[in-house]
Amino acid sequence: MKKTLLALAVLAATTAQAQSSVTLYGIADVAYNKSVVTSSAGVKTETNDFITNGLSASRVGFKGDREIAPGLKANFVMEFEVDPSTETQTIKTRTGTVGLSGGLGGATFGRRNTLIKDIEYTFDVNMDPTAAGYLGNYARDSRRDDVVTYTTPVFNGFSADVQIGLGSTTKVTNAAGVVDATNNGKTGDSTAFGLNYSNGPLAVKFGTETVKNTVKDIKVAGYTVAKATAVDDFKNDALGASYDLGMAKLFFVNTKSKQGTEATKVTFDTNNVGVRVPVGAFTFNANISEGKAKLTNSATKADMSGVQLSVWYALNKDTTLYGIYGNEKIKHPTLTTSPEQKSMLFGLRYTF
Repeated sequence: MKKTLLALAVLAATTAQAQSSVTLYGIADVAYNKSVVTSSAGVKTETNDFITNGLSASRVGFKGDREIAPGLKANFVMEFEVDPSTETQTIKTRTGTVGLSGGLGGATFGRRNTLIKDIEYTFDVNMDPTAAGYLGNYARDSRRDDVVTYTTPVFNGFSADVQIGLGSTTKVTNAAGVVDATNNGKTGDSTAFGLNYSNGPLAVKFGTETVKNTVKDIKVAGYTVAKATAVDDFKNDALGASYDLGMAKLFFVNTKSKQGTEATKVTFDTNNVGVRVPVGAFTFNANISEGKAKLTNSATKADMSGVQLSVWYALNKDTTLYGIYGNEKIKHPTLTTSPEQKSMLFGLRYTF
């Protein structure tokens, strides 16, 4: 009897362990960065330093899941951005979610990427390095606190996402019944929807997002091209696609944003086209961007352009040497000098 009970206990422990898992993961990335920014007044600012987010932000994270019922799992992700080059850097929370997943899809609660960020990162051929040249990512927020995200199961290659975020979580009403302008319980609230398709070599994602009562600076080459002078809803759309040809993979991202009232509306619209070519241990990436932005106080739209090139060399499956060049600029009749930013990075990334 004792042997039978012991065997059952060992079996139960083994089964429980098999039903749950926790993974430690992370990235250590350090790069030499040389950046030159030319302002609209013709002033050049040069920066030479080492950064810890050249190709990817340095981070450490924990993630896991546990089966809590047949066909239902609880899961969590805790991911923190770190700076291994200095002792003064504060650790930042990149992602902090807990969720449930099963046959009806999955839901997460907490801080995480916006749907627009996910689309741009997925279809940016260079995977969103810290370099000039890619114009699509300037209009969106990367992450948001207090977010609920639901993802449907996949049906014939299709799935959908719904994301709701709370901005101003406090609502204050005075004795006269007037709601405080700042603590109104609505400013910064966000609603986003996404539609995804993946089948063989083709992948497509579309997302749209609205953020309540928000004004956001949109800068290209260090110059503010879009900032509404009146507070209103801020809207973002993103469409991304990729097609794998085998010898090369093609990428495309279109972004659109608008903010402000009709009288003060500013817009930002970009197209980004990239190609990735693996050759042995090398991977060559190239992206060309073009776009137009309606400036704050001008009916004439500014022309924007960018190029971003990178080479990755895999020392092994975990370690990558890389070099990145980027350039972006703005042209507009009211600007004496066209603002421009150039970047060059050389770095090493280790993943675990």
